[in-house]
Amino acid sequence: MIRARSHVSTILKLTLVSACAAMVFLWPNWRAALANGGYYQEGRMTGGGNCTTTNLATGKEVQVSHGFELHCNKDDEPNNLEVNWSVEGETGSHRFHLDTLDTAICPPDPNDLEERPVAGFNTYTGSGTGTYDGTSIAIATWTFTDLGEPGKDKDTLVITIGSVLSISCTLEGGNHQAHLE
Repeated sequence: MIRARSHVSTILKLTLVSACAAMVFLWPNWRAALANGGYYQEGRMTGGGNCTTTNLATGKEVQVSHGFELHCNKDDEPNNLEVNWSVEGETGSHRFHLDTLDTAICPPDPNDLEERPVAGFNTYTGSGTGTYDGTSIAIATWTFTDLGEPGKDKDTLVITIGSVLSISCTLEGGNHQAHLE
């Protein structure tokens, strides 16, 4: 029962990330509309961490680590994201490096779940393009949450990279931190 609930939660999160990415193409002035509705924030999220989970794209267990600094205004810099993962039973590892941040959404935190420093948001949803294993171009979508200190066993990571990685997990180590700037 718990596994089924986890899969439903993952599917819902991935649907939200996909809908946000589609919004960029279907609604050209989406950023202005979100700003007018209070969904656009100045700020950034930083951090990283690791987790072990099932890759929904392959059904295999993966160990994932990531690190990032991403701004809520995609034009502010720097914007960095690196994701590394290894597949159970396989040698070697895989890497995604963000080259271009295409979308950035930092909705207000209606439940005030974040802790110090207070940033006004605790979720970062974005998308971008980058390199997969150093050569191939890949599109990634992600959602990071900052659910307080310490990030371990609280903060979450949802990320899809092309057709090679699709995960949703709670950090086993590390921390995500929302900043007002």
